[in-house]
Amino acid sequence: MTEEEPKVLTTREIKKLARPEFEKNPEKFYPTKVFQKWGFTRARCPKCDHYFWRHSEKVEVCGDSSCVGLYTFIGKGCGIGRKGQKLSYEGAWKTFKKSFENAKIPHTTIKRYPVVARWRPDVEYVAAGIYNFQPYCVTGEMDPPANPLIDAQFCLRFNDLDNIGITGRHYSGFNMLGVQVFNKPQKYIYFKEECVDFNLRWLTEELEIGLDEITLIEDVWAGGGNLGPSIEYFVGGLELGNMVFMQYKTHHNGTREPLQVQVIDVGIGLERIPWVVNGSLTSYFDVFPLAIEKLIKMTKAEINYGILKKFAPYSCLLDVDEAEGKVSEIWDSIAKKCNLTKEELLEGISVAKDIFLVCDHTRALLVAIEDGSLPSNVGGASNLRNILRRTFAVCAKRGWMEKMGMDGLMELFQCHKTELAPIMGEFKEYKSFRSIIEIEYKRWLNTDIDSKKKLDKLLKKKKGKLAPEDWILCITSFGLDPEQIASLTGLKIPDNLYYMIADHYERSVPPPPENLYQLAHLKPTIELWNTLENKFQFEGFKIVQVLENKKDNDKLNIIILDKSIFYPTSGGQMNDTGKVSFACNKGEKPMEFDVIDVQKNAKSILLFLDHEIPTKDPKSLIGTQVSGSVNEKRRKQLKMHHTATHIISASAKKILGPHVWQHGAKKTEKRARIDITHYSTLSFEEERAIENEANRVIQLGLKVNKYDLEKQEAEKKYGYILYQGGIVPENTLRIVEIEGTDIEACCGTHVDNTADISLIRIINSRRISDGVLRIYFVAYARALDFTNQESDIVHDLSTQWSCPPKDITQTGKRFFETFKQNKKKINDMSVSIIKLSINSMLKQEDKNFICRSNLEYRHFVSNVPQFAQQLKELEKSIIFYSQEYIYGLITNPNLDLNKLKAIIIGDPKVQKRQKNSSKKIQFVMKNKVMVKPKGKKKKVAIQITQISSFGDQKIHSIQKFLLENGFVEFN
Repeated sequence: MTEEEPKVLTTREIKKLARPEFEKNPEKFYPTKVFQKWGFTRARCPKCDHYFWRHSEKVEVCGDSSCVGLYTFIGKGCGIGRKGQKLSYEGAWKTFKKSFENAKIPHTTIKRYPVVARWRPDVEYVAAGIYNFQPYCVTGEMDPPANPLIDAQFCLRFNDLDNIGITGRHYSGFNMLGVQVFNKPQKYIYFKEECVDFNLRWLTEELEIGLDEITLIEDVWAGGGNLGPSIEYFVGGLELGNMVFMQYKTHHNGTREPLQVQVIDVGIGLERIPWVVNGSLTSYFDVFPLAIEKLIKMTKAEINYGILKKFAPYSCLLDVDEAEGKVSEIWDSIAKKCNLTKEELLEGISVAKDIFLVCDHTRALLVAIEDGSLPSNVGGASNLRNILRRTFAVCAKRGWMEKMGMDGLMELFQCHKTELAPIMGEFKEYKSFRSIIEIEYKRWLNTDIDSKKKLDKLLKKKKGKLAPEDWILCITSFGLDPEQIASLTGLKIPDNLYYMIADHYERSVPPPPENLYQLAHLKPTIELWNTLENKFQFEGFKIVQVLENKKDNDKLNIIILDKSIFYPTSGGQMNDTGKVSFACNKGEKPMEFDVIDVQKNAKSILLFLDHEIPTKDPKSLIGTQVSGSVNEKRRKQLKMHHTATHIISASAKKILGPHVWQHGAKKTEKRARIDITHYSTLSFEEERAIENEANRVIQLGLKVNKYDLEKQEAEKKYGYILYQGGIVPENTLRIVEIEGTDIEACCGTHVDNTADISLIRIINSRRISDGVLRIYFVAYARALDFTNQESDIVHDLSTQWSCPPKDITQTGKRFFETFKQNKKKINDMSVSIIKLSINSMLKQEDKNFICRSNLEYRHFVSNVPQFAQQLKELEKSIIFYSQEYIYGLITNPNLDLNKLKAIIIGDPKVQKRQKNSSKKIQFVMKNKVMVKPKGKKKKVAIQITQISSFGDQKIHSIQKFLLENGFVEFN
């Protein structure tokens, strides 16, 4: 990190800063009155030193598993489970839903959000229920879908991967039961006291858990730029939920300020509820009953229930995040408690651990992919690839892939769908899902050779050892999974590797960009381009602000009007341009300016002018009337490209599969591009199919409807496919609907009918990153230009080759075949010339030869080394040279090679200043060549000096030096 870069604190560091103040003032930060109402008293845990609340004086520690030392509920359960009533995964959700929907203040149940957080610019996946409402609902800019609300939100977290399959409580993908309440200054719902009361009523009335078994720990919560006090509640050594009371907005350096909207965020791990009630050995049995049964049946795997029963109560101690480098010692301690050696314990639970891991990882992948993400090496999606490859590695190690095959793996995914359906709803058909998994499996089997080379180079540099940051580099940059690295290097995977990776990603999130212009005090600009797309002239608008350009030496060339028909750069669409005219000083005639850029800042539209405003008093311009016009031709072409982007997106999804989501877009006047999620490059046939489908939509002449809709109604009606281009922080959405084809929330300019576009042509496509493709295309007039260019090429070829257009392909093939035949003849002749020349040199009495040649360099590299042994035995040297290269094998011990190098390279200072790399002279010298003897498979090394040089050679100087040193010219 450079001195200029601000330090970005992690959430853990931010919490640590706030904790001392919160502990000293419990009445200020925590709902102490409701604790006392329920009969709880405050105590300090003698083990962790944290403050907690207990119902019985007999409870000495806070209830956290690390302090209790074991899960006390295993084998006996609690509440209704202890009375013999088994609670299912679905049933646990129903008890929660019933309790809060019928609470004193009723809560509304909402559907889950996609786990891919397309509405958030700062995160890729939902890691907690509150992510769905940050930042806009928390800041009050948008209303939540209900208030108060509850939900079961599927979340992804990758910082606990080291614990999965061991502790019983950790998952990469899990359902979080959420309670969210948003208290605005003008509308208070409820806060801390009522929240604790509602949660305790659910625990005691629906689950019938005794108050003496419940402890509540004072804590601090931070995440998503917010912070506040929190209350964690525990039963039997297991944390069931966390009640967070958001009171502050945090900055990247840890400072905070009060939030206008006071928010409650309760997060409860649904997976833990049936576990603690039933007292099962591990939560995975309650969560994955069908998947575990299916996996065991397919693989014939056997769980050692005897050892698992001994281990399960103490599994809570193996949280790698909390163990802080003492994992090995903890295993020793647990083994001793189980009357086993550490090796016996590890071996005894290994099969169960791997079964649980595979079930967890496959379920997380299922939901992530179904919601529109793809495994890749880029950003957060690299975590998906990590867990998928981890799954493959475990299955390969156990021989499970051979037994169940890809069909069996698909059956396992189907089990997850069945188990999740009662909570999340039925899964729709996803035709490309299997292809995604199959391609990832093939890639894993054929680990990229280049990645292995990078690992070998790093390992050599690090002298056979890899530091934690090296493991992270190999995973996040080289695309290797931890098991592959361990296999290739023989090194042990660090105990807390996945936690370190998650921490690495958190620290790499940059702080938000600085806002250069503070405009919150201004009234919002009335945006007329939205309702008057075909209005291109205006007059009578008024200047409300004049600004200095912070990015152009404070030049006074920015104005804000009370109204604007200029479209600002937004949603990937470039801004309008045009002209404005106004009097710069009182009594003067209006001056005309070109509008060269338009940007939106907060609620204001900023017009950037082509030159500085020559005013004596900028403030006097406030209220000045302005007239102007928008470049109609540019606006029309941008409008065509924007609607075409929607059509290309819908066409790609139809042709390639439901995994296709927009990942970015840019629409300029010249051409447009769209980035889509896809797992492989597009074939020519796929490009043509997408283009044909897009033009079919145009030919149908479909109506493009543009209308406003309340956000809640729009989401309920259309779902989150609305947010292909990200979310708009408004309670009212502008919907752009191409009838029967595409629907998105979009503020861009659009045509009224697809037929207006006339034509779409795809220029090309390419892979810009792992899992993301970029499609370049043109529409309307630009599509016609592109078609004309192709027609010109066909016409030129037809004319030059004297053949009709329909015969161009066959004519080209014939030309190419003739070229290949001639090239082969030339290659054969070149090889013969080299061999004849060298054989002739070998027969002559002279020892050292130079030979000028016009053959290609590659022929010498391929053929001269075959004579290395003979040259060495006869003590002969030969050097071939041309204006572009030098290549030779040398046995002459008297030749000063350093001097020859100096002549070839020339002045090093001149070389260093040479900007054109193609003109820089390269010189390579080796003391051996690799040769494959006849009849042998492997190459052998022959000790002989090999020199080669590339670049514009100083032929006369080199020739003179060699002739003076005993070389003779061979013709």
